[in-house]
Amino acid sequence: MAPEASRIHDRIAEIYRSGVVHGVDGAAYSITPASVTPERGRFLADLCRAERALATLEIGMAWGLSTLFILAALAENGAPPRAHVVADPFQSSRWHGAALRSVREAGAAEMVEFYEEPSEILLPRLAAERRVFDFAFIDGNHRFDAVFVDLVFASRLLKPGGLMVLDDAWFDPVYLACRFAETNLSYTPVAEFVAGGARRGTAAGERPLMRAYRKPLQEVPRDVFHFVPFFDGVDGGQKAQERRLRDEGMTALAGGDRAAARRALLGALRLNPRRLRTWSRLLRTFLPSRTARAAAGPGRDNAGDPARGSR
Repeated sequence: MAPEASRIHDRIAEIYRSGVVHGVDGAAYSITPASVTPERGRFLADLCRAERALATLEIGMAWGLSTLFILAALAENGAPPRAHVVADPFQSSRWHGAALRSVREAGAAEMVEFYEEPSEILLPRLAAERRVFDFAFIDGNHRFDAVFVDLVFASRLLKPGGLMVLDDAWFDPVYLACRFAETNLSYTPVAEFVAGGARRGTAAGERPLMRAYRKPLQEVPRDVFHFVPFFDGVDGGQKAQERRLRDEGMTALAGGDRAAARRALLGALRLNPRRLRTWSRLLRTFLPSRTARAAAGPGRDNAGDPARGSR
């Protein structure tokens, strides 16, 4: 029996109100900046709900906000137990088991089939078991080789016409994986989330924070030499590097390490000295630690650590 969606929504609201989650060790951990914003979470849930998904796959869990949003949609869809398969090899070591604790506190533990192992090991096994999913969310390791492997195997697991969502589509490695899905696998972009909110379709020259794709109903025939170049639109990584440094600076600032925050933000300014918000954040590094942590609290629409994803 599916849990009440309202209980899951209440747990989500409480986490955003407090700005923290609790690990299995009982300690409180700030969700900023490595967590989806409420708007991005609702984007995920709306897509999952609209798909009437009953079997979902998620790569990367972290603090668990995206997981809770997907579980709320599954509960509203009337999904069965173990409807949501999640892979996160660092849930215990890096994220202190906080996501799993939040899932239990929301009364949704029976809905989750959790694997604390790398996705590149789990996904081929699920494919061998002939598992099929309606909806997949990829937000694990953001290096190109990792996100590319996740996309390829998630595609094999996704039903014809199923929906795949990739987080941090602005970041070059994820952007290139998205382009491969479009150019070589004939996936169709159907929705995206940009800084201003969700929208249908795409805007020329603008990269979204999240992008949703529809898998073709029939696999497109490809011979063994098939290849369509998909490297257009990559600027050498300067914008992505600037954004990564900004996020590193905010993470360090939230943790009270003003020196590390200052180094990262100065690096971002060397790449783009015209960004006034980065100058503002740099000024916070000269404030007392407690004041700086408060200034770096929840509420910004972030992209997270490119190598880990933002959850």
